[in-house]
Amino acid sequence: MPETLAPGHRLYERHARAAERGAWSIERDIRWQEIDAGRALAQPDILAKLRDAALIESFHPVNLSRLIRFAWDDIDAGVVFSLEMYEGFKHFHALRLYLETVGYEPRITDDELRAIRERAHRDDLERGDPVGPLVEFMLSEHLAAYFFRRLGEQAKEPQLRVMLGLIAADEVRHAQSASDLIAQRLAMRPDFAPLVLRAAVEFRHYGAEAVEDVPVAMPGDDVAIRTFATRIERLCGMRIIDHLKLELER
Repeated sequence: MPETLAPGHRLYERHARAAERGAWSIERDIRWQEIDAGRALAQPDILAKLRDAALIESFHPVNLSRLIRFAWDDIDAGVVFSLEMYEGFKHFHALRLYLETVGYEPRITDDELRAIRERAHRDDLERGDPVGPLVEFMLSEHLAAYFFRRLGEQAKEPQLRVMLGLIAADEVRHAQSASDLIAQRLAMRPDFAPLVLRAAVEFRHYGAEAVEDVPVAMPGDDVAIRTFATRIERLCGMRIIDHLKLELER
């Protein structure tokens, strides 16, 4: 559960401090000159997943611009999405640069990135659902953290392992920030809990708008799935399976 804030403290201050503590540099923290291209190219399946991940990260300006409009009156949410916008760009930039450095083909092109945005649904999110878009954002970031962590464990190229570890840590923080925003709304409106549970049941990764199949590092990752469910239970005080049972009884 989100920690209790001291009187006079704002949630966005905690988000900003966490971002500063976790900050890393593409130029300083990745030793680009030491990258072993041969070792990286020997794992083309990993590089293919990184390419899709880079495309999803490039899609953040579209997805987050919708979320910013959706929660335009929520000051804390504005900070979370602003930080995510920059860090999502950093992830995209680092991943694309890595793929170019090792010579992976096909290269990502700006035309490809524009085409993804042109296909996207760019209207504002439905404000009739006050928490659904936040749940999608939280769970997408939650799964992204496991994706990058697992892929880093599989990677044999040392600098890629470093980079994926840094990105995974960012995604953990992003998921927690979104969880905090949802918890804040539930504290004011406990009756939103069924909406959170429904959004979890109907979850669809926003990356599906950017790529045909959202990449996974470990199919059927039991830990990722269980912690996914635990996040929802901690927020709502009810397990997803119990929610489904109640829905079936109605």
